[in-house]
Amino acid sequence: MKRRRHTYKQIIWTAIILAALAVLLVWTIVPIYIVVSNSFRKTLEIKQMPPKLFFEPIFSHYQKLLSFDRFEVYFRNSTIISIGSTALTVFLGSLAAYGLKICKSKLGRRISNVLLLGKMVPAITILMPLFVMMNRANLTGTYLAPIITLSCMSLPFVTWLMTGFIADIPNELIEAAGMEGCSRVSIFTRIIMPLLKPALASAIILVVKSSWNELLFSLQLTNLNTYPLTVGIARYVGSVSVDWGKCSAAATITMVPIIIIGFFMQKYLVSGMTAGAVKG
Repeated sequence: MKRRRHTYKQIIWTAIILAALAVLLVWTIVPIYIVVSNSFRKTLEIKQMPPKLFFEPIFSHYQKLLSFDRFEVYFRNSTIISIGSTALTVFLGSLAAYGLKICKSKLGRRISNVLLLGKMVPAITILMPLFVMMNRANLTGTYLAPIITLSCMSLPFVTWLMTGFIADIPNELIEAAGMEGCSRVSIFTRIIMPLLKPALASAIILVVKSSWNELLFSLQLTNLNTYPLTVGIARYVGSVSVDWGKCSAAATITMVPIIIIGFFMQKYLVSGMTAGAVKG
């Protein structure tokens, strides 16, 4: 009887877990399906309630988006800003984590525990001071303004992430390299960086995702020539009406790069969010 009860409990818990996973799956997929399907629907069909499950796909929204709008400019700007902010953040975060690793001061070693406090500051509270500083430095309307801003916003988390990985690297390995005549720069480039591949991949996908989807700072720090995709898509929302076809087509194209990057780096992302770089 006990075995049967135990088996029944296992079946019930398994059914509950599967049901919860099914709900989460639907919760995730349905919005994506709505956006993608609306990009292939006629404007009148988009507004139909309830929407048709089966419809004749059209490509006019994509044709208008790529032919008459500045979508390719927005895409190029987002690519430049994302790559620039990611490269700067990962480079500085790795250096900072390496500095905390070799730092002999107790205070320096404890800094990593409070780095995430920088992520707790609401972005809206620093928007106006940041705009004033960038404006006085004549950086508003350039690529440097969003790149520097996004790097500063992501740097605390990336440094904390890298610190967790570098902390698992044995000090004996660094000391042995130093005895062989390697400088600290050589140790960082030849020994530390190759061991940080999971952390680097995790940091890259997280920073790219946040910079690719950022809107608040881009609205204030860019202009018509440097608008990223988020600002460009927001311009399709008018005060009276919304061009749902263009918005859906633009959102669909915007999702593709992040999905591709996440697909190829998902194994590193999982390992990067859990353990360190050196095992056993």
